[in-house]
Amino acid sequence: MWKNLTKEDLDKAYNNSLAVSNSATIVQSWTESSALAKVQLNGECDIPYGKSKFQLFDYFPAKDNSPVIVFVHGGFWQMRSKNDFTFIVPALVDAGFSIAMLGYTLAPHAKMDEIIVDVSNGLKAISNYLMKRNSKSSNFWLLGWSAGAHLISMVLEEESVMGGTAISGIYDLEPMRHCYINDKLNLDEKTSLENSPIKLDQVTSKALDIFVGGAELPEMQRQSIDFATYRKSLGAVEIFQSLPGKNHYTIMDELTSKKGVIMKTLINRLIIDSSIPILI
Repeated sequence: MWKNLTKEDLDKAYNNSLAVSNSATIVQSWTESSALAKVQLNGECDIPYGKSKFQLFDYFPAKDNSPVIVFVHGGFWQMRSKNDFTFIVPALVDAGFSIAMLGYTLAPHAKMDEIIVDVSNGLKAISNYLMKRNSKSSNFWLLGWSAGAHLISMVLEEESVMGGTAISGIYDLEPMRHCYINDKLNLDEKTSLENSPIKLDQVTSKALDIFVGGAELPEMQRQSIDFATYRKSLGAVEIFQSLPGKNHYTIMDELTSKKGVIMKTLINRLIIDSSIPILI
């Protein structure tokens, strides 16, 4: 259990960059591919839903009336931006999905409560945007990686949300409060407990498919296993899968590849059987 770890050991237990020797190279390739994709794609970028430089979203349409996916990025709530993850968009658009990339205020500029409010407000703005585009539906499926997986799990109750796909997420914030990640988050016990999905009532009428890499840090794997077990105990019917050999970064290949497990799951849920996401 994480409570038995020293501060130094807990720091290592959640240091994904240190655990994956070529993580910097992978992230750099994401950045470069994202910059190229943003130039090549037919999208509308930096649509504001608030006054700050963080409160923006991008929208990349596929064909008319295609299912919409909203992606929420990771970075331990304090790093990176939506712009670093545009590399996922081409494969998803080619598969028939329209994609919204949601930005949010990062710590220490915002506390956890405020970050979650940003995501909630951003989703409302995306729903309104879709209605103004005369879309067939203003509903969408959520997709989040790492901290983004935590954030989508906190906003499943939003009216326009059909369900979500959570990749390599954090669902118990208490370990974050006791390691290096809290240097910028500044979580206290109350805020940590109130914003830990595994400590909260769950929306079980909406599926939250949970994926984690089999080669990820043990603590990262435990977070996903424990949360999936918790939701199952409440009656949620959804997918949990550990993907063998995938680490915190290479798991994204399962999203961007046509043969990827996560890509296939999204296609099955939203295109082949579009009735599945709403009620399971």
